[in-house]
Amino acid sequence: MDRLLDTLPFLAAPFVACLVIASLHCYMGLHVIKRGVIFVDLALAQAAALGAAVALAMAPVVCSESHLHHADTRTPLVTEAHLAAQLNLEEDTPTAEAVSDKESVVSRAHDHAAHEHEHAYLGYGMSLFFALLAALLLSFGRLRDERIPHEAVIGIIFVVCAALSVLILSKAPHGHEKMEAMLVGSILFVSWQQVVAMLLLYLILGVFHFVVRRHFLEISQNVASAERTGKRVRLWDCLFYGSFALMVTQSVSIAGVFVVFSYLIIPGACASLFADSFRAQLVAAWAVAAGTTVFGLAFSALADMPTGSSLVSCFGAVLVLSAIAGAFIRKRGDRT
Repeated sequence: MDRLLDTLPFLAAPFVACLVIASLHCYMGLHVIKRGVIFVDLALAQAAALGAAVALAMAPVVCSESHLHHADTRTPLVTEAHLAAQLNLEEDTPTAEAVSDKESVVSRAHDHAAHEHEHAYLGYGMSLFFALLAALLLSFGRLRDERIPHEAVIGIIFVVCAALSVLILSKAPHGHEKMEAMLVGSILFVSWQQVVAMLLLYLILGVFHFVVRRHFLEISQNVASAERTGKRVRLWDCLFYGSFALMVTQSVSIAGVFVVFSYLIIPGACASLFADSFRAQLVAAWAVAAGTTVFGLAFSALADMPTGSSLVSCFGAVLVLSAIAGAFIRKRGDRT
């Protein structure tokens, strides 16, 4: 217990980030389950991961100073004269060499921060571009005669993006570590700045979905009926999957593909076992997501396990327990 209390300050940002992710993912997950496109999140998330891999390969070309930056890091950043001046071991008045070294350190720190921001913008931009491109393919991949099922299109997008990501990262330094980070994420190290940025985006997307909720729900519940009433299904699909891409690009960069998929599907699946109306399912999904987040983070801290894998495993356990409880309740109801 003492160990858990000691880690609470470090778990605050990850906990809030998980709640922000759950707020919109549970809602979108119910739509995904009703539409029967369970793996759409994996496809869009993998497309975003492919964009990040492409950005990594483009960085040496687009960010022209990156090679110089890496080369500079091989040389000492702080000289003995600089350290002596800081610690007042040599004299009270800093020497000209110490001042010059200090200015060099500050300059290199600014250059490093500039390069990091440049790479981050490139990575996010490419991830968003590939995710939106996949969303466009999903919107127009729904064939009316269903000669190719929509789920097949989703699977094709996922496997092709995954294969291309492996090919690109196989030539990148530390490609294995980067691939693992894309899958399980690094939510334990999320910053409050990232949490606020994600919250603002989710608020905008949440307001948008609240305004057009009736159109999305009508298509999710019965697409054939929506087409018969003259609704432009492909246009609404473009808006739905486009907003989905914006959501996934932000969350995958923080939590990884597996965690994002778990928050999208498993709470909604658990809620569907106990509730019938969409509103009741949404409230139940939020409750499942919040409770599992608390348990998953606590388990990760106490057992010293990876946070992302712990969350996914706990979601799997909750789904199994929900299925058992749901079967018991239904069996008991049949007897009465």
